[in-house]
Amino acid sequence: MPARGATPEVAEAGTGVHRTAMGDVINLNRFRKGRDKGARAQEADANRRKFGRTKAERTAEEQDEARHKALLDGAKRED
Repeated sequence: MPARGATPEVAEAGTGVHRTAMGDVINLNRFRKGRDKGARAQEADANRRKFGRTKAERTAEEQDEARHKALLDGAKRED
């Protein structure tokens, strides 16, 4: 499939050689840097969720976890 706006042209009559416009050029450094930037953004988002909480939020979450663990331990059967 030819690139955007490209139409095949005969290079020399009778030789059957066709010349088409080249595809879009990709700057590999820009591609790599964009991919890495996306990965860093995801890591930053995860760190914000992990470390970006107030002390009250952390304490409330710890209490909820302790309450949940106590509820599960209380429902354990003895074998």
